[in-house]
Amino acid sequence: MRRAAQLLLGMSLLVAAATVIGSGLLFSGVQNLPLLDYNRLSMQLGIALVVLGIGASLLHMAHTQGWRATLWLLGICVVLAGSIELIGTLTGFPFGPYTYTERLGPKFLGHVPYLIPPSWFMMLYPALHLSFMLGVPRRWVPLSAAALLTLWDVAMDAAVSTSKVNPGSAAFVYWFWEVDGAFYGMPLQNWLGWFATGALLSWLYLRIVPEWRESRALTPLGIWLVQGGAMAGLAFWIQRPLATALWLLGAGIVCWLVFRANLTHQSANARRILPKTRV
Repeated sequence: MRRAAQLLLGMSLLVAAATVIGSGLLFSGVQNLPLLDYNRLSMQLGIALVVLGIGASLLHMAHTQGWRATLWLLGICVVLAGSIELIGTLTGFPFGPYTYTERLGPKFLGHVPYLIPPSWFMMLYPALHLSFMLGVPRRWVPLSAAALLTLWDVAMDAAVSTSKVNPGSAAFVYWFWEVDGAFYGMPLQNWLGWFATGALLSWLYLRIVPEWRESRALTPLGIWLVQGGAMAGLAFWIQRPLATALWLLGAGIVCWLVFRANLTHQSANARRILPKTRV
């Protein structure tokens, strides 16, 4: 399962690269290739990126945490995050008023694309993995995971959403905001909604499945970086550089913390082994 997850991660990296490079060429004025419907292709690439990411997280979590824990997290995200998304599209709470377009495929009850609830799982597993990997105290893990989840949305919302009131430079829109929010059309309330939802999902999961098996694997970091990096690249091409810069800053800090945590872990292991080698 580990190798299968890494294979899916590699495929998602290729899809992300194709999406960002293709969008860059398009937005830079390069004409579409003959017989190529770029609008349709971009929609297919967007769906493929999410599907591959879900698969990579599913298989890698099953490898590190077992299928029982994996299915619990997946179920919580599908049911609870899906319900919150449905409430959000109907009432505007907790994310703000928004409407999904048709670019992510069929919708549950005509409001929430079926890919959206499992996409919360796709990024929540890496967020939890990284939180434990960084040595975050257990009681703070839900908040840490929520912050990592929200950082992904900083780039994503700027890349694939815009305001109906003032569309601006939006290109491929996956959802419209019914208001003209402060961050490229997005209301700042959305980040509070993401943080609260991520914290709730994480807290509930850790209450149901309190055990977390230690793992130093970097595949979850790769999933988090590929998904966020693709969105940051798209945000850059549609001239929303603040979102790109914020994500790059956050990603750089996360990578540095992971590197430092791994060095500390290796040093601790070396100190434990050293006395045995002297005997």
